Amino acid sequence: MGKATTLPPPMVYRDNPALDDASTSSAVSLHTIDGYVDSDELPPSYSYTDEPVSTISADSVPTHPTLGVWYRSPPELPFSSHDLDCSEFRTRFPNFSTNATTLYDMIREQTKYPPGYYVNITGWHNETKRQGNKETKSKIIDFLIRINITHLLARGVGLSGEVECLPNNVKGYRGGRISSSEPTVVADEETQTDELKAWCEDYVSNPASVKSFMLKREIINHDTKKLEQHLRSTLAETNYRGHVEIDFPSTHKRLIVYSPGKINEWRITTWIRWVFYLTFFWLISWPVLFFLTHKYEVVKVIFPYADRLVDDGGGRTCTIMSEVEWLNLWESSIRRAALARMMCKDRCLDDAYRRETAAADARGLVASSAQEPDTNVGNAALNILRQGLRVAEGFHANRGWGGDC
Repeated sequence: MGKATTLPPPMVYRDNPALDDASTSSAVSLHTIDGYVDSDELPPSYSYTDEPVSTISADSVPTHPTLGVWYRSPPELPFSSHDLDCSEFRTRFPNFSTNATTLYDMIREQTKYPPGYYVNITGWHNETKRQGNKETKSKIIDFLIRINITHLLARGVGLSGEVECLPNNVKGYRGGRISSSEPTVVADEETQTDELKAWCEDYVSNPASVKSFMLKREIINHDTKKLEQHLRSTLAETNYRGHVEIDFPSTHKRLIVYSPGKINEWRITTWIRWVFYLTFFWLISWPVLFFLTHKYEVVKVIFPYADRLVDDGGGRTCTIMSEVEWLNLWESSIRRAALARMMCKDRCLDDAYRRETAAADARGLVASSAQEPDTNVGNAALNILRQGLRVAEGFHANRGWGGDC
């Protein structure tokens, strides 16, 4: 039997030299960050009952467009596991395959939670070392910036997802071993059974011993190409001369319910999967599992970033804010994080970091416009630090940094 796995709560970055991977000589820190309380809240625990899930109102979660603190990972499922990048979650909880109401309630609850959505910005350069006649090249990571942007997909849990079932006459996995346009199910208004409930009942009543039911989460209408161009321009302002990679990974993209049984237990057991990968037995087992499993891929929940991908002149309405508006909030923090050689391997820059960066920028503007010299010892030391930062910034502006060497 598998056991429930718990994802660690999303870690956040606090600008503390003790936590920073960058060296002191190369870090550009926010020396005024204090009073920040690190949240240790775990995602909500998942205990399943046959009772319908309660409705979450808009008043129960914050709706401020710049706050990502409302985000919670989808509830953990019993007997579950996931892949390395947390994009696919699997469960063998028997009740999901034997009780249509239990399966339906679980799917409905899961559709309220958007997939985790992130911006990853990586800067790197090649470093060449010569020893005699030999030349070796190594890839050096200059910075790795990770920002959680899940809150741009919804105003809160259960407020923006659009559930869609596989339309009739469209090929898909409807409980068979291969893709087909049959069978179909219809909602029954008299018994108040919707289409999703009908598919859950069809899955449970299917006598196949090896079967699966999948929920997909999709993100649409986010103009990532436009945002990537703006992000590259933002980094160019630091005169960075290295290579930049920008991607938008997401987690919790798929949830698969497997029927109980040894075959499905083995197929999602991590060490067994690795044995098959390393011994290449998957070349034999994968086709067998593919044609042995009765698959249901009939439901997905869509989280739109906006009502359309680009503004074609008719107006574009974003769920929270446009790509440019988001960048205006974060560009100063991104520049500072890049100059600090920040490494967000297991954590994200959070909104507290963004606010402190904005406050530091505001203090810098006020200080630069002040004419009276500071006589206070602390302020004098602060001025020395500011002068050092200006010298460093001037060096970067004149010579550039992060290029291949």
